[in-house]
Amino acid sequence: MKWQALNRVLGGALLVTGTCIGAGMLGVPIATAAGGFYPAAAAFIFCWMMMTLSAFLMLEISLCYPEGSNLISMAQATLGQSGKWIAWVCYLLFLYSLMAAYTSGGSGIVAKIFNKLGIAEELSVLAFVGFFAVFIYLGTQWVDGINRIMMVGLIVAYVALVSIAAPEVEIEKLHNGEAKFLFMSAPLLVTAFGFHLLIPSLKNYMHSHVKELRLAIFLGGLLPLIVYLLWEWVVLGLVPVYGEAGLLALDKSPQPVVALSQALSGTLNNQWMTLFARIFSFCAILTSFVGVALGLFDFLSDGFHIKRSPTGKIILTVLTFLPPTLFSLFYPAGFLLALRYAGVFAAILLVMYPALMVWCHRYHLRQKSEYQVFGGRGVLLLVMIFGCGVICLEVLQELHLLPLPNM
Repeated sequence: MKWQALNRVLGGALLVTGTCIGAGMLGVPIATAAGGFYPAAAAFIFCWMMMTLSAFLMLEISLCYPEGSNLISMAQATLGQSGKWIAWVCYLLFLYSLMAAYTSGGSGIVAKIFNKLGIAEELSVLAFVGFFAVFIYLGTQWVDGINRIMMVGLIVAYVALVSIAAPEVEIEKLHNGEAKFLFMSAPLLVTAFGFHLLIPSLKNYMHSHVKELRLAIFLGGLLPLIVYLLWEWVVLGLVPVYGEAGLLALDKSPQPVVALSQALSGTLNNQWMTLFARIFSFCAILTSFVGVALGLFDFLSDGFHIKRSPTGKIILTVLTFLPPTLFSLFYPAGFLLALRYAGVFAAILLVMYPALMVWCHRYHLRQKSEYQVFGGRGVLLLVMIFGCGVICLEVLQELHLLPLPNM
């Protein structure tokens, strides 16, 4: 592979990885703790396989349409007006759910800082949102700049955390838990591997080179799997599942992200651990927050045909940040809840829709594709069943019909 092609693959893979790794990984150990490490690791690998398969289906349908096509236009071409509007609504709710989760988690960390400085914690949401709303208003170049700073902080803090914590992991703790309690974490795991909305842009960036795109998608999704598994191993090997300071208790905490960083630092009684845990938590939320905020800002601009004049940008900024701000003000403990709901919309948009669009393109419109995923109808049905299963599990969770662990 030539250097230019290798560089494109590396850039594409890093874009995929950066889209996956973010605030979601902070909630994953808490949500999967009751299942135990080894069943959780199996669930991670299974979800990664299914999400990679649906990503290849998204690639197949993306390659059938010209550059500039997005999920909405592809849905209209394959599934008609009803498919377009369902995708439009789910897309909007998906991005708002993510924004609400990240606003809740980020403002919780800011509240702890404000508390130490003697500033009212109630101002943390407004301060957090207001600061980053300015960058979104100023544009992509400013967002890119602050995102790069946060990515450096995220990588440094993650490596430091794992290096400090790994020698202290207690293998016995990894055997705690029962696999039946993992069903309720399925929507969150889907969100953790959700990068599919990036694929149409990735296709443009890599000039529709199929081999390069497939490699970038595979490698870009594999790295988050490794990072998640290592993070799961560290957290579940250090923090007990049960008890007042256990991971299950953190799930009920008003600020689970803050509580997790405190639990890690308290377990090791290491001041550096406390610092790196807070940096990691904050940077993980911020890298996701600014990316999703920018995507939502652009989506609202296109969807509502709002021009990017100074007045238009103010309207778009308000539309982007007001709903998640209200959610965080009135339901500050909603970090994991918002991520679970985001998982439902992710199952529709990132799992169901790629399979449905490919089915219609192949078997109803009967058009040939430049690239076709293996397996025919069987693979498409498997992916659709997986997506339906995730949605059904969330419904069962809301109806309190899934097994729950005892505190």
